[in-house]
Amino acid sequence: MSRLDELPPDQRAALSLLLSRGKSYAEVASLLQIPQRAVQDRAQAALAVLAPAQARGLTPDERREIGDYLLSQQPGVAERLRTRTRISASEPARLWASALATELAPIAPPSGLPEIPAAGPAGAPSRAGQASSEAGSAPASSRSAPQVTSSRLGGGLLLGALVIIVVAAVLILSGNNSSSSTSSTSKTTTTRAPNIVARVPMRSPSRISRSIGLVEVLEEAGKKAFYIAAENLPPSKGFFYAIWLYNGPGHAEPVSKAPAVTSSKRLAGGALLPSNAAEYHAMLLTRETKPLPTYPGPVVLRGPLTLPG
Repeated sequence: MSRLDELPPDQRAALSLLLSRGKSYAEVASLLQIPQRAVQDRAQAALAVLAPAQARGLTPDERREIGDYLLSQQPGVAERLRTRTRISASEPARLWASALATELAPIAPPSGLPEIPAAGPAGAPSRAGQASSEAGSAPASSRSAPQVTSSRLGGGLLLGALVIIVVAAVLILSGNNSSSSTSSTSKTTTTRAPNIVARVPMRSPSRISRSIGLVEVLEEAGKKAFYIAAENLPPSKGFFYAIWLYNGPGHAEPVSKAPAVTSSKRLAGGALLPSNAAEYHAMLLTRETKPLPTYPGPVVLRGPLTLPG
């Protein structure tokens, strides 16, 4: 018998409305005529009961964040990217999320629960409610996109599986493509998980370089954002890494300054893409020393880009 059957009726009803019916906390609160915080508290209390052993390895704030992620109650791409990074980087977070996905499967929406990133370079994200053979994120048009493989890393690199450290922040750019990072603000509306519309394998132009990475492009409400994960990068001392959209000399657009790379040699972060991103056919990761570069510096990683218009 599923632990769902052991929940108090009010907690099970809250989870069912949030998942099976795809409602937001605010919509359920209006339907039940109770405060929105009461709906969130009921749902979060239910999640703690569904996987109590794994829940003890997390703080209340971590459980709330992961619970909101699994219930599709986070307001935007930035929050979801940060939570994916947290789950990928933390074994306790990943174990709790996986245990919850199993318990919530009977009331999951037809599209399934949000992806749970696996750990380590050889891992792959899995989608709750689908068979293990279908695990892994893929563009909306295809579930059979190939993995990026490298014997130097010992297996396939997939977004979310590559990151094994906690990233201090996910870079989200403003609409004018400012190079500074901004923190996302909470919204009152709740949206479903964004669609994954492209995967960009990133490789070094140097044959002797061990650097490798992957970019995943997500789309939501007409806006596109990307998430990059890379390994075996030189630490960024005296320079910084930048992400560019690229068509050739004289036709390149800077997208974001990347998070600093430390002795771990790993990079992970994300940013919004400009509205004209579909016009470009490549993405670059470059080394930059000028604060506001106008053309790409030395290319560290490069990958082909194809986006829907």
